[in-house]
Amino acid sequence: MKACECDTASISDGPCTSTPEASRGMKDMTDTENGRFPFKLFSVFLQYPDESLVQSVLAGQDDLAHISDGSWGVACRGFFQHLETTPLISLQEDYVRTFDLRPSTCLNLTFHEFGDGKIRGAALAELNQLYKCAGYELSGEDLPDFLPLVLEFLSVCSAETVRRILERYENPIRGLAQRLHGEGSPYGDLLEALMLFIHEFKAAGE
Repeated sequence: MKACECDTASISDGPCTSTPEASRGMKDMTDTENGRFPFKLFSVFLQYPDESLVQSVLAGQDDLAHISDGSWGVACRGFFQHLETTPLISLQEDYVRTFDLRPSTCLNLTFHEFGDGKIRGAALAELNQLYKCAGYELSGEDLPDFLPLVLEFLSVCSAETVRRILERYENPIRGLAQRLHGEGSPYGDLLEALMLFIHEFKAAGE
């Protein structure tokens, strides 16, 4: 099999082959034996809350009851309560208002650094190449910098690839968390919990 060719961009340098690291077929959300399982959990929480997603998350509460007792785990359990006590239409309206109608709090990470300029196009191409080198097939209309997609990828890609992505995109995630938290959004607490987990993950040196 022919190896794919990675360019020398900052997060995608180094060797790669066409052997898939991951596929869109994800492990079950309750696979807490995986040390990177929380990336998948945060990915799910940050997706559009349609009825099936909310029901599946709430149905998994008991299985996820033993997630971290640290600050990030407490925030996740708080988000369970938010999903459980808020009408679905309100969840959906808040999601659209927060992430789709306001560029300052959108979930596309490169936008927060580059806007819609040419430099952003290069950053998106860089991410696309990284996914391709990992054998990760994108589907749907989401751009490769869409945070739930990035987090899903982090839950299954190689540890070295996780390191590269976090080095590149930790600051935009932190800035988004600060803006949302400042507005009192429940997603602000969730993204701050994500930052706490990222720090915990990096400290563990996986």
